[in-house]
Amino acid sequence: MNKKKFTILIDQDDVLAEYIKGVTKAYNDKYKTNRNVEECTSWDLCSIFGEEVETVMHEPDLFRHLEPVKYALEVFERLYRSNLFEMYIVTAANPKSVDAKFEWIKEYLPFFPEDRVIVCKRKYMVKGDFLLDDGMHNIEEFLEAGGTPIIFDRPHNRHKGKGITRVKDWLAFERIIMENYYAEKLQEDSSEEAI
Repeated sequence: MNKKKFTILIDQDDVLAEYIKGVTKAYNDKYKTNRNVEECTSWDLCSIFGEEVETVMHEPDLFRHLEPVKYALEVFERLYRSNLFEMYIVTAANPKSVDAKFEWIKEYLPFFPEDRVIVCKRKYMVKGDFLLDDGMHNIEEFLEAGGTPIIFDRPHNRHKGKGITRVKDWLAFERIIMENYYAEKLQEDSSEEAI
């Protein structure tokens, strides 16, 4: 008997790609400042940097050159290739950055089908079992819609989300998903290793 595959929705910015780190660097380069990511304790970057941050935060080149989040690429690929899940990247995007975000995915996740990338600001409208995201508005809306959100820990969300599962990195996310939802698969794998 085939078990239903869980559907996992994955955010791109600050979950797969280091968006705020990229914005901070671009801002520092352009305005000759020395700001750092840990200062970004609000989702509203204008409240941290000032209105001039808007001159860098939607630029296509920014999105093309973001570095991958630590462990994101290998864990994402491992989960995808396990064939245990239906996986989609669900990302909000300024219209001028959409192509650049697709280019980033093609470069870093070349095995991932383009038709599994959804550009959407209202992520709760996308049907899924789990959402891994850093934006608390997405987390809260997905929870209200009946899904299971998982907070990807970032300075701007640390003071929110009490009672919602939070992960510090991709290895923790993989462990939670596999231990809680595919424990029997892990037992099978360890039994095979013992033989």
